[in-house]
Amino acid sequence: MNSFSFNRFWKMLRWLISMNRVILLGFLVGVTFAVFLTQLMTFVFSPSEDVLSYLLNCAGFGDFMIPFCMAVLVSLLFSNYTSIGSKQQRGTFLMIPATNMEKFLALIVHVTVVSGLCAIVGYIIGDCLRMASLWIWAQLSSDPEATTGVMWKYDAVNRIYYLWTSTVPMVFGKLTLHLITMWSSVIYWNWLEWASWIVTVVTVVWTHSLFTLGGTLLRKYTFVITGVVWLAIVLLFLGFLSHFDLSVFIKSWNVDHYEYTEVGSMAYVLMLILPLLSYFNYRASFHIFKGFQLITNKWTNYDILKR
Repeated sequence: MNSFSFNRFWKMLRWLISMNRVILLGFLVGVTFAVFLTQLMTFVFSPSEDVLSYLLNCAGFGDFMIPFCMAVLVSLLFSNYTSIGSKQQRGTFLMIPATNMEKFLALIVHVTVVSGLCAIVGYIIGDCLRMASLWIWAQLSSDPEATTGVMWKYDAVNRIYYLWTSTVPMVFGKLTLHLITMWSSVIYWNWLEWASWIVTVVTVVWTHSLFTLGGTLLRKYTFVITGVVWLAIVLLFLGFLSHFDLSVFIKSWNVDHYEYTEVGSMAYVLMLILPLLSYFNYRASFHIFKGFQLITNKWTNYDILKR
């Protein structure tokens, strides 16, 4: 089998989901209760905060948790999380009648899309549990302010926020800011907005490709090692910008805040370099995957000395 078949790819993906349904369910439940308990603890230990600040803190946790979970899951591409960690599991996986590309893409979709949806659904359910709990607490509370909420002037619109207000729009409004803006007002976009969106996309893709390479190459401590490498690259890049006084986007002070006003030279460099690095990472990951065997190196899935 040399040609790619969507039918075999779909069967491969369904097999992965079926084999890992208990793990996916456990991950979903874990995210749900992590979100629920964290939001309740934030409320209990920060009772003096106003309602909007409390909701923003909860949303800030979601902004961190979902990308963090995605990075961890991608780094576990070839582990017990996808039922390919042990020798027996790997043997079963390698004997499945599908091409290397079909297997590789099915794994990528499984850890990125399927597991990512579990993280998103887990956050939504956890947030709903927090909303229900605080609403019930407010109805049973003897404090009249518990049910009144707080009026805020936000973006020139008066909005009422309650303790049981959902944080889901706050979280996904930030995580999908560029995409939503593009769909709603694409004809009004200027080059600064387009450049910002492009840099954001290529940065996310490069990060995903790097953790994919780390998850494919390494057998132990994949997330830790890859995360350290990613952090080192980011810090070196920021140090390079500072040393040579370069900017990705040039910003200036406007009344009481900074705002971006011009596309810097490094933005164009990132638009060119990051897609090339992403292609290299994905290509290297697939090359390593094609050489998978039942018995591999203790630390890596690719033995350089034997090739």
